Amino acid sequence: MPVLDARLLGPFEVRVDGEPVTIPGRNTRKVLVMLLDEANKPVQITGLARGLWEDAELPDNPKKQIQNIVGEIRRAHGLLKERLKTVSEDAYQFNVADSELDVLRCKAAERHARALREAGDLEAAGARLRGALAEWRGPALAGMSGHMVESIARTLDGDRLSLLEQRFDVELALGGHHRLLGELRETVRRHPTRQRFAAQLMRALHASGRTGEALEFFEAVKERQADKLGFDPDRELREIHTRILQEDLDTAPAAAEPVAPPKPARTPFTLQAAPPRFTGRGHELKLLDAALDASADRAGLAVVSGMGGVGKTSLALQWAHKVAGRFPDGCFYFDLRGFDPVAPETGPGPALGKALRRLGVDQHQLPGDIEEQADLYRTILAGRRVLVVLDNVRDAQQVRPLLPASAGSFTVVTSRNPLMGLIGLDGATPVPLDVLTHEESTAVLRRFVADDLAETRAARRIIAICAGLPLALCLVGAWAAANPRLPLSSLADRLESTGNVLRVLSADDPTSDPRTVFSCSYQELGSRARKAFRLLGLHPGPDITAAAMASLAALDPRQAEEALRELATVQLVHEHKPGRFTTHDLLRAFAAERLEAEADAAERSQAVRRMLKHYLHTADRADMHLASFRDQLDLDEPLPEVAPEPIRDLRTARNWLAAEYPVLMALVRFEVDPALDRHIWQLAWCLAEYTMVQHRPQDMIDCQAAALAAARRSRDVFAEIVSLGYLSAGLFYLDDRDAAMARLDHAMALAEEHTMPRAKGFVFHALSIYSGRNGLDREAIDYATRAAECFHEAEDRAGETRSVYVIGWHSAQIGDLDRARTCFQQLLSASRDIDSAVGVATASLGFGYVAHREGRFEDALRCYGDAWRLFGEHGMEAGLAYVAEHVGDTRLAMGEPAAARAEWEKALRLYRAYGNAVYADQVQRKLDAGAEDG
Repeated sequence: MPVLDARLLGPFEVRVDGEPVTIPGRNTRKVLVMLLDEANKPVQITGLARGLWEDAELPDNPKKQIQNIVGEIRRAHGLLKERLKTVSEDAYQFNVADSELDVLRCKAAERHARALREAGDLEAAGARLRGALAEWRGPALAGMSGHMVESIARTLDGDRLSLLEQRFDVELALGGHHRLLGELRETVRRHPTRQRFAAQLMRALHASGRTGEALEFFEAVKERQADKLGFDPDRELREIHTRILQEDLDTAPAAAEPVAPPKPARTPFTLQAAPPRFTGRGHELKLLDAALDASADRAGLAVVSGMGGVGKTSLALQWAHKVAGRFPDGCFYFDLRGFDPVAPETGPGPALGKALRRLGVDQHQLPGDIEEQADLYRTILAGRRVLVVLDNVRDAQQVRPLLPASAGSFTVVTSRNPLMGLIGLDGATPVPLDVLTHEESTAVLRRFVADDLAETRAARRIIAICAGLPLALCLVGAWAAANPRLPLSSLADRLESTGNVLRVLSADDPTSDPRTVFSCSYQELGSRARKAFRLLGLHPGPDITAAAMASLAALDPRQAEEALRELATVQLVHEHKPGRFTTHDLLRAFAAERLEAEADAAERSQAVRRMLKHYLHTADRADMHLASFRDQLDLDEPLPEVAPEPIRDLRTARNWLAAEYPVLMALVRFEVDPALDRHIWQLAWCLAEYTMVQHRPQDMIDCQAAALAAARRSRDVFAEIVSLGYLSAGLFYLDDRDAAMARLDHAMALAEEHTMPRAKGFVFHALSIYSGRNGLDREAIDYATRAAECFHEAEDRAGETRSVYVIGWHSAQIGDLDRARTCFQQLLSASRDIDSAVGVATASLGFGYVAHREGRFEDALRCYGDAWRLFGEHGMEAGLAYVAEHVGDTRLAMGEPAAARAEWEKALRLYRAYGNAVYADQVQRKLDAGAEDG
């Protein structure tokens, strides 16, 4: 069986059966070092990437590059392939036995030596420590460079010094004072700031009969410390000095110092002050209370997660102070600075060392190994009931060594990450924190201003802009409190008028400035996720899909999905619906700032173009399903980086339009380069049918007004005519007939001036619709006939078919049933040719109406049933309402008033559901007439 020997304690080496294994490439060696440093533990790919590329911007797809490097390691030797395991799609683990890695051999020897010292076998303990130190072949990882590698090397070299201290203690206890003097002097010279060595040298000098020299050495150390480092010798040095003076120093120290110190005289309480203006969060406080109550027989744990500035620390501290009385053995607070880009170290080590010192462990008694420090920490806390608040945590690995294990203890963790590992593996209770409600936001503002001011219109405007983010509300409140003579309306005006709200909300204290808070999360991202976040500053919102992000950022859909998931992990976006990601308005402003600072004008312009093309091409596909017979838009081909979403059928089209409607309406009003105006009015056309079907006349007017302006800027007469026609439709819906007719007159004048038969057909078709809605059937037939002739001349079959349907319907109204039947048959054939379910359903509705007029009521009900089924299968509520109304008419003609009433009530509900007040009133009159007849 091959034997592995990996060595970090000196120049990096990997040997198998005594023969060196070549690890090609500097980056490959770095990754293997990081995996070996965390041997037998999962290592996240994100951590490997941060360690490898350090302060540089991450390359495109760092995950793929790490995977390639792992492949290089595995190809270096079959044994490495066997040991390097993929533990999840985002983590690797290198498995070794203690005997196969010099670091683990050292740790095992140190543990054995500690046990031997406690058993009183100093000779054997010394031998084990000397064996451990013999593993060093020079400085750890000598010859390798980079922040992460150097940090690992510093830790390992620090472990060596800790071993050396232990060896000196044992050999001093065995009476080796004279023999150690030279080595101790050299060690002190090399490590002048490590006062443990100085203390050991003083002991050796005193025990060797050189007490005067020991006292002189102390004075020299004291002077050097004061002059160069600015602090006094530590407690151990001072105590040795005092005991030498008092002739009270035992020259044969005990074989082993106690591992666990006595309980501190004072109960530790290091919680920061509770936030003075804490407001709301009743639900989250109850979740924490419930988690505490449920953990009476075990160590409890809760994770408070949310975006930067949402108030995680405030919640944790507020609750901690409320329940502190239930923890008689102490309350601890540690800021782990997990998202602080300038934090010197984000591992558990500093906090663990600080916790042990607070619990009474002297600095020189701290084990050099993190695992042993964690063991000592849990040993001291065994049987004690303590509360621990771990704030600003990056990941689960950062906090696990700091979790007390005793029943009755409780830990609250706050993080921008959801920390699924702690929830899934450690049993933590999740406490997700969202923005404040309007009522809670008002309550926060009341903490700074009088109640009557907090209820003013200006206050409501401010609260809307802050969008429930506690940090923003507190900054606004601080401004109001500092300027009591200025009205809140002046601040509301500034917030609403500025192009960047962050400029108004900036703070003198960097820790409370929104930019600083958001930057901490932003700096954690890989290059692709940072790009995706920046481009959210261009997107109008309120939310975005991975497909849209792929086009916006010129990524493939999988990369876009990964980027959005990475943003969600650090709470820069939130998946508020499956597959749809939204972000806070202040974060969107921050994204716009980063875009302005990090992308040039050409890059921003290309992103806008890709975004418009994505939504335009997808909306065109959706509208083609929805409208059945629609003018074919002359769209440019999508850019290579743009991938429109697949719209397979009518239901998919309707669902997509419903989900993206706010985004599409915002894009129509988007201020873009004039060269992109054509995209604006084309997008508005694609929305026309949907806004009519959904009966949103004001949206229709707003949308087409923007389209009209864009058409005029681009000097496209046909686009101007169509926009005028759709604009008139919205005006007719709002019963502004004069304004609507003025738009149509202008459209017709333009069509005739420029000799555009297709445009004339569009105007005639609009006139036929409006005439029909006013009960002018013959006028509607005349306009529709002229429209069909114009469309035929222009070879626009879709427009001609639409006009034929209008002719058929109003022919049936006036009793010309043969012509009506011919028109509906023509519509049915055309619909089947293009596989339009909506067209077939509409033709079935027409055939049903003809049958009703001919007194063939059963045939009418059968045709209406076909139409109901088709409309229902594709979610066409407007069609369903129309069918239900006509079924009611047929039931009444059949002498079934109760059945007729039931159908009309169904139609009324459907009309009202999508806001068609005109048809709803029409059905209500039928119901009222039926009641009167009854």
